[in-house]
Amino acid sequence: MTGTEPRAILEHTLLELAEARRHLDYSFAQVKDLPVRLSGATEAQLESVEAFTSRFARSVDLLVNKVLRALDRVELKPQGTLLDVVNRAEKRGFVATASELREMKDVRNVIAHDYAGRKLPEIYLYCLDQKPIFDRISDQAAAYAEPLIQRP
Repeated sequence: MTGTEPRAILEHTLLELAEARRHLDYSFAQVKDLPVRLSGATEAQLESVEAFTSRFARSVDLLVNKVLRALDRVELKPQGTLLDVVNRAEKRGFVATASELREMKDVRNVIAHDYAGRKLPEIYLYCLDQKPIFDRISDQAAAYAEPLIQRP
């Protein structure tokens, strides 16, 4: 199997996602006990919150844009829009509704464009709430992909 075969690409993207999730878990541990409105947070704590929300955004990107698209390639699904990708995630049982992933992608865009940090408290709260859901989706995608990677 070469590095450009769909199963090799899927395996590589799952490893990337696992690494990103380790970084996300580290950042989560640093910020999970901060006040949800970030009142009284120090500059160092705000920096940690920004790292956490940025890592959340990157992890969501990896899951949707790389892992789920790699799954589509392995299963010979036509490459399509983001909507196609998240709808197939719903059909695979990773999410109850495709809107869960669409919302995560939408918030990822808010995170990327909140240059002044004005929305940081609400983004932080969203990421705190959604991290367990993101983890569950990622775990389900990895479990689903494993037999496809191992297939002879």
